[in-house]
Amino acid sequence: MKIEIEEKKLDIIYRQQNLEVAYFLRKGNEKNILCLHGLGCAKEDFRGATQFQGLRDYTLLAFDFPGCGSSSYPENMELGMDDLVEITHMLVSQLDIGKCILVGHSMGGLVALLYSEKYNRDITAFINVEGNLAGKDCFISRKMMRYGFSEFRDAAFPKFVRKMLKSRNIGFKRYGEILQQYSSPRAFYDYCPSLVLYSDEGELIQRFLKLKVPKLFIYGSENRSLPYIPGLRKGGCEVVEIPKSNHCPNYDNPEEFYQVIANFLTSLK
Repeated sequence: MKIEIEEKKLDIIYRQQNLEVAYFLRKGNEKNILCLHGLGCAKEDFRGATQFQGLRDYTLLAFDFPGCGSSSYPENMELGMDDLVEITHMLVSQLDIGKCILVGHSMGGLVALLYSEKYNRDITAFINVEGNLAGKDCFISRKMMRYGFSEFRDAAFPKFVRKMLKSRNIGFKRYGEILQQYSSPRAFYDYCPSLVLYSDEGELIQRFLKLKVPKLFIYGSENRSLPYIPGLRKGGCEVVEIPKSNHCPNYDNPEEFYQVIANFLTSLK
């Protein structure tokens, strides 16, 4: 039986501005999974979850942050990480999702962490996919902050997109395609300062470990040198490496990636 996927835009009024937030929702009989994408990425990053047999019974929700994918970004707004937390909460509330398992990739991992702290009653587990936990994780956003916006928009951003498109890595190349097709340079630029500030000064590793929910940290095998991985294990967090992967295991090795998620969810039952 074919499972229908709802593809819509939700109107949200935030800070007296109208936002159109694009999402997909695949309803199931199991628990709810909310997926949060990375900087300049899109809900398409999690499309593979809807095709994975081991997740067929779960309700899956993914959406585009403002200025990403098909979601709008008003010219007179400047949003950061705390704003994305509130917008996430408004979307979840309006769609009446209820309690959910969070999956956050890269920047989305930071948003998921902040969301878990503020709205902890709504979170039953947290799967962190190379989410920002330390200053060294800002390998893109920190570089972009060196530019004024005009230079970023006209030179640095297009150059970065071209670099991703030429990458031999599947995930980075797909990232470049999404940036080229969907991402607003303004939104990308605006998200960087608060992303870097939280990563530098937010003591995120300790805050992540303090969360009172089951946690899983996923990383690509090419990034096994991340310095905080031993500390996460020592702190009681389950940590899993995805082989043949870099920063985007959802594209580099999707079968293994979604199987790890399915195994973790099964262990919660």
